[in-house]
Amino acid sequence: MKRRSNSNQLQIDFLAAFRRMLISLGNPDNLPVNESLFMRMTDQWENTQVMPADLLFQKSPVEAVVFRLQKTDARLRFPAELIAGEIRGEQGLTGFSAKFREQGWVILPAELSAMYKNLFLNILSASIGLEYLYPSRQELLAEAERVALAAMLPEEEVRKFFGLRLSKFPDSFRSEVSNYFNLPFDYVLKRANHLELVSEQVVEEARTNTQSLRSTPLRRPQSSRAA
Repeated sequence: MKRRSNSNQLQIDFLAAFRRMLISLGNPDNLPVNESLFMRMTDQWENTQVMPADLLFQKSPVEAVVFRLQKTDARLRFPAELIAGEIRGEQGLTGFSAKFREQGWVILPAELSAMYKNLFLNILSASIGLEYLYPSRQELLAEAERVALAAMLPEEEVRKFFGLRLSKFPDSFRSEVSNYFNLPFDYVLKRANHLELVSEQVVEEARTNTQSLRSTPLRRPQSSRAA
């Protein structure tokens, strides 16, 4: 007897194969929020081909990021269509990269500070270009960070600050470096480690009192207006 296929189940299986979260920012508690938003947005796109009205940008910022990343690393392969933007007022959203069918998606909360928004846009975009090489999401995140920081922080500029094999970083130095690159100090320090200018031990010690990608991203004060 021929088994009848369930059309609803086939649709579910088809969407599961082509709807994949790559990198979810924040901690494990944020993952369900990010996944739920991604499901809602892709369902809306699937049904209407229309993005949410509160998606603040879709093209130009991520296209500039992709252009710069590709100049840095020839391994990157991006889909023909990228959907990227900021969502305002989504409680618990920390940001994510994902693939839907043949599209790459990068979604961030609009409330992020400009410094972190730029950083995460680069890292999440890099993760889309590298995902075919790294099935492990932990390895994908690490390599996306490495590629993004290489594109954002030229080696000769980083060496100006870390050329003396420093191991201690007073607040004044942290502030100067962060302001110069317009990036969080701990990520500039990661780039210095990639260039073997500081050791892993130094990075771990410096990380004790700073935020990492797996902690809650820095946001603007509540009184500030989102861009």
